[in-house]
Amino acid sequence: MDDSSRQHRPRTLIVGVGNPILSDDGVGIHIARRLNELKLDQVDVEELPASGLELLDLVLGYDRVIIIDAIVTDGGKPGEFHVLQEDSFERTVHGASPHGINIATALAMGRKIVADKMPEQVFFVAIEAEDIVNVSESMTPPVAAAIPSIVDRIVSEFVSDD
Repeated sequence: MDDSSRQHRPRTLIVGVGNPILSDDGVGIHIARRLNELKLDQVDVEELPASGLELLDLVLGYDRVIIIDAIVTDGGKPGEFHVLQEDSFERTVHGASPHGINIATALAMGRKIVADKMPEQVFFVAIEAEDIVNVSESMTPPVAAAIPSIVDRIVSEFVSDD
């Protein structure tokens, strides 16, 4: 890739959100760690054990942000995942754990307060959780088993030049 095309490539941030000691609630953190090991070009990867206002500090100045977090929906199957755009956040039942202000509210606040520094694109990779209340550093088997395919999908949809 020459320098001119590199300059036009979006500056991307991937944020894994969750609590890694509450079983499946930590799935976003675990995925972020795997992505960080890949040392992806033009991509920053962060872990955030909270969301809301802390999230705003991280996303400012990026062109594209991918937020990875556990979610619990009516009828969801543990380990399944969805890629949602920012306007879809409010249609989910709720994020898996209470990290303070929810992601949708934080992003909306940022768009009103510091609109010129907010990312143009925000995507939410929502992984259906089975257990978000028991203290455990291990995820449930279906959620843990889904991690490799989620990592592959994130790389192919948001990072690869193909």
